[in-house]
Amino acid sequence: MATNIYPTLREIRDTHAWKRDYERYLPLSRYVFRPLGFLLTWLAIRIGLTSEAVSWLSGFIGLIAYLCLISSQEYLLLVGIALLCFFNILDCVDGSIARTMKTENPYGRFLDSLMNWVDMGFWALIGIVVYRHEQLVYFSGPIEYSPVFWLAAGGVTSYFFILLGYIESTFDQYVRDEWKGIGAKNDTDLKNKTKDKKTSHSFHREIPPFSVVRIIGHNIKVRETHYFLLILAYLCKAIDLLLVFYLFYYFLNTIFLIIIYSNRGRQLLKSYNA
Repeated sequence: MATNIYPTLREIRDTHAWKRDYERYLPLSRYVFRPLGFLLTWLAIRIGLTSEAVSWLSGFIGLIAYLCLISSQEYLLLVGIALLCFFNILDCVDGSIARTMKTENPYGRFLDSLMNWVDMGFWALIGIVVYRHEQLVYFSGPIEYSPVFWLAAGGVTSYFFILLGYIESTFDQYVRDEWKGIGAKNDTDLKNKTKDKKTSHSFHREIPPFSVVRIIGHNIKVRETHYFLLILAYLCKAIDLLLVFYLFYYFLNTIFLIIIYSNRGRQLLKSYNA
């Protein structure tokens, strides 16, 4: 009797078990995009697609979505939004294929990260949408401004979105391990073993349950929420409100994290100088 070489849907889901805690409070990902991703993973494996091929496909879909959204034809906007949602599903699929088929490799991880270019330019893209479609702007009359304002607003929002991610990754790379009290990693650190233990005792904290504020903040930052709110803003003809909200959100969040992370860094510095 022939053995089924293809994984079942349950086996595909099981390879994702490690990420369930992360998506526990992300309903759009957990109940919409991820289940669709499992189904597409099941299909992609059976037609012979690799995770790398799906990554390239997702980038191509993202490019077509961008071209639709910068078009002056309003009917193409919904096509572009739908393609962005499809891009997000494919971004789930490439990793699922690699984990299920045990084909994870550095090139695949590189491609998966490379296709995040779609996120980096998203808010600049929304600025172009508002610039080209005045009928989708909520404040079209009461406030006097040049339409070029929205191009600048989109560019600045994208800048702070990228800067926020850079600040978080820099903190993770240089400070977070020490802040959490994770042990010494090299011979120099081992010479300061006693000091490291003191730092660990001072700064290690148990992760508290997510509060309502943290859950909301966690959802606001993810791609799925961006796309969902874009659909609502399109239907309500208020895409400018969405852009302004995220402009202030990313700007204030960036300033807040700089202050918080700098303060943590100074506290660690004091522990080294003690």
